[in-house]
Amino acid sequence: MTTRGGAEVDERTGSASPLGRALVLMGDMWTVRLVRAVFADQRRFQDLRDALAISDPVLSRRLRGLVGDGLLTTREYQLKPPRSEYLLTEAGLDLWRVMVALWTWDRTWAGPHHPDAGLRLRHLVCGNSTRPVFGCGRCGAIGLTARDVVGTVDDRLLLDVVSRRSRRSPAMSSPIDAAGVLGDRWSTMILSDALMGSRRFHEFEAHLKISPVTLTQRLGLFVDTGMMTREAVSAGARRQEYRLTPKGLDFFSVSTTLNSWAARWFADDGRSGLSLVHSACGAELEPQFTCNSCNGVLERRQIRFEGPGIVAGSQTDDVPSEGTASMA
Repeated sequence: MTTRGGAEVDERTGSASPLGRALVLMGDMWTVRLVRAVFADQRRFQDLRDALAISDPVLSRRLRGLVGDGLLTTREYQLKPPRSEYLLTEAGLDLWRVMVALWTWDRTWAGPHHPDAGLRLRHLVCGNSTRPVFGCGRCGAIGLTARDVVGTVDDRLLLDVVSRRSRRSPAMSSPIDAAGVLGDRWSTMILSDALMGSRRFHEFEAHLKISPVTLTQRLGLFVDTGMMTREAVSAGARRQEYRLTPKGLDFFSVSTTLNSWAARWFADDGRSGLSLVHSACGAELEPQFTCNSCNGVLERRQIRFEGPGIVAGSQTDDVPSEGTASMA
């Protein structure tokens, strides 16, 4: 499915690839959950702290990091004493497809006890609650999966991720949700490598330069949570391989939307380090979601999350009514 080719390191930045940078940035559980909370209009420090059950020092560090990375900006809402709220920048807002992909995966696989199980996504054009359908924006095809694309991955893609292992996030644990997978760098890279065709332990180990202990732990968790199966290579063989289940394959939309975002924001030439070509139309995959009610293409300003945990309404004049959060 995928070929691995040589690559040149960007001498100006020392960065392996735009996607590598995006994985380092978003490969932190608290970062993913903070961005998702701000999308839900939880903009003030105390609201974020209470919603995420995060300590003040950890929250302060993450918010400073997100501002420094250009995903959030601050706006003062009180002078005495001075208080600021956090708003998404254009780069932060452009993560909306990633957030929709995370929500869609959780809606399908995380179960009824997930904190966001009660959230709905409304398509404002047709007025209906929608279950987004993933597809190709170049040709309009819908229902795409990892089997519908051919990928070419840059050999240096993993440089940033491997050399800058997460020192901030707890390791992924069970029960599992989409933010927990994306927010654990090794888990994201193992899944991505599996989506690109790797199945055997030594393949993951060689491609990712990951320690056997860490790899064993992550693969075991994927098996325990139903994202992978462990099967003998052949009847009676001792060697095993790891195959993605429908649950694991469905994470494809999260990976591809993040890849597309990385190409837009971190690449001067529009190349992320991972090329995904839609086999049917022959064009570079342009991730797109359509509404399952009206078949219209979903746009950022035309969708809105609704349900418990949305605290909009009293914070700013440009926020929607209570219980809703738009992507504007």
